[in-house]
Amino acid sequence: MVKGMLRGAYMLLLPLLLLSHGAEGVITATTASAAPAASDKAQATLQLCNKPRQCRNILRYPVQIDSGFSCPPFAAKCTFYSVKQQSSATSRTPAAKQVDELAVRQYPKIVNSQVAMPLYQFTSEHSTLEAAKRLLQAGSTAFKFDLKNWMANGKPIPYLNRKGWLPLVTHPDLPYQKLFDMPFRSFIFWAGRCAGPGRTIKQTDLDGIDVYKEMYKLAVYLLKRYNGSGKTFMIGHWEGDWCIRDALNKELKPNPQKVKDLVELLSDKQRAIDDAKRDNKCVKDVHVWHYTEANLVEQSIKEGSGWVSVINTVVKQVKPAIDYVSVSVGGDSLREVNPTVAFHKTLDYAHRQLPYKRGVPEPRVFAGEYYFDLRNRDDAVAIYAPTPQLQKQRGCWAAASGVAWGAPYMMWWAFYDNERTSSGNFRGYWLVDNGNRETPLFKAYQQYYKDANEFVRSVIAATGKPPGDYAFRVWATERLIQLSGRTNLWKPYVRYWGN
Repeated sequence: MVKGMLRGAYMLLLPLLLLSHGAEGVITATTASAAPAASDKAQATLQLCNKPRQCRNILRYPVQIDSGFSCPPFAAKCTFYSVKQQSSATSRTPAAKQVDELAVRQYPKIVNSQVAMPLYQFTSEHSTLEAAKRLLQAGSTAFKFDLKNWMANGKPIPYLNRKGWLPLVTHPDLPYQKLFDMPFRSFIFWAGRCAGPGRTIKQTDLDGIDVYKEMYKLAVYLLKRYNGSGKTFMIGHWEGDWCIRDALNKELKPNPQKVKDLVELLSDKQRAIDDAKRDNKCVKDVHVWHYTEANLVEQSIKEGSGWVSVINTVVKQVKPAIDYVSVSVGGDSLREVNPTVAFHKTLDYAHRQLPYKRGVPEPRVFAGEYYFDLRNRDDAVAIYAPTPQLQKQRGCWAAASGVAWGAPYMMWWAFYDNERTSSGNFRGYWLVDNGNRETPLFKAYQQYYKDANEFVRSVIAATGKPPGDYAFRVWATERLIQLSGRTNLWKPYVRYWGN
C-alpha cells in the first residue's frame, strides 16, 4: 500500500517535461492512440508550467505533438502536463517555432568534465586543447582545466610565473586564448595551486605578483573580450582543505598561518573580480565569478562547526563574500548507488555556510569534482566502482543526484587519468582510457548530450523558448537515471530554486 502511494506520488512529478520560461501557455496535441475519424479527432490543451505544482489537474496519456517535433528518441511515448481535453476538428495546431541550433547546442547541460595533469594524450597539440575539442564534439557545454605555464611539449615557460594570469591566457605558445574562443558556454579553471612543503600559499599563485592587480586585469579582459557572448568564467583553485594543511592527510590539523593566508588570498581575488565588474557595467551577457573548493565537507559535518576547514572556517571569513563554493566528492560521499541522501546533505551543508551575496544566482554550490576510480592507490580494486559498467552506473546516478539538487555544474574527474597506483597502473579516473578507448560512462554521457539537445530543440519548436532550468533538470534527472541502467531505485526529488 505504502509502495503504491509513493509510486503514485512520483508519477505525479514525472510528467514535468515541457516546462518553460516565462508565462504559462498552451499547445495543441493529438493522442497517439488509434487514429479517430477526422471529425472527432481528440485533442488536448497542454499547459506549460514553470514551477512545481502549478498545474493541478494532471492527465497522462501518450501524445504526439503536432507542432514540428516528436517524442525524444529514447522515449516509448511522451507524457506531459495536461489540464483539459477538447474535441474539435477545427482547432488550429500552432506552427513550429524557428529553432536556433546554436541556442540548442549551448543550452547548459550541467554534466561535464575536465582535464588536469593528464598522464597521456593522443595528438601533438596541447593536452588541454585536445581534451576540450573531444568534449565539445561530444556535446559538453562546460570545460574545466588548470591555467598554468606548461606548453604542449610539457615544458614550462618559467618567466611567466612572475607575470600574472593574463599573460598566461594571451601567450601564443599556450592554448588558453584559443580555448576561451571555443563555443563552450562555461569555463571553470584554477588560477593558483596549493603550496608545497616549506612554501606559503601566497607563493603558489604566481611568485611575487600583486594578486589583486593581476586578477583584476584578467577579469576585465574576460568581461571585455567576451562581451555579449553568453559565456561564464568560474575562477577558482584546487582542493582547498589540502591547501591549509602541510600534507595530504585529513587527520592532520590545519596550519593556522595557511588558513589566514588562504582567507587573505581569496579575499584579494574576490575583491578584484567584484571591482572589475563594478568598473565595467557596460558589458552584457558575460559573467565572471570566483569560487573556492572544499574537499572535506563530509568530515566537516561529522566533526562539527568548530572543526577548522575551508567550508567551516575559510568561507565565512572571506571579504567580500565569495561567489561560489565547489565541492570535491567521491567515495564515502557517494557511497550508495543512489547517493542522494548523503550527497544532498553535503551540498546543503556547504550552501548554508555561504554568506548571502546579492546578485549571484542561487544555488551557489557545485561539484567541481565527482569521481569513482577503478583502483585504489595500493592497487586494490575500488570498493564502489570496481568495473567500467559499475563506474557508468555510479557516474550517472551521482550526476542525476547533483542535477536534481540544483548544482549549476557537475564536473566529472577526469577526461584523461592523472594518477597511477603504487605499482604503476592507471587508477581509472577517466572517460577515455590510456588506449584511447571511450568508457561506458563517456558513451552514456554522449547519449545524454544528444538527447538533451533533442529535448531543448523540441521545447523551442513548440514554444519559441528554451526550457527553464527546473524543467530541464526534471528531464535530465530522469534521463541520467535511465542511462545508468539501474532504474529500480527511488528517484531524487528535483528542487525548485525559483527559475
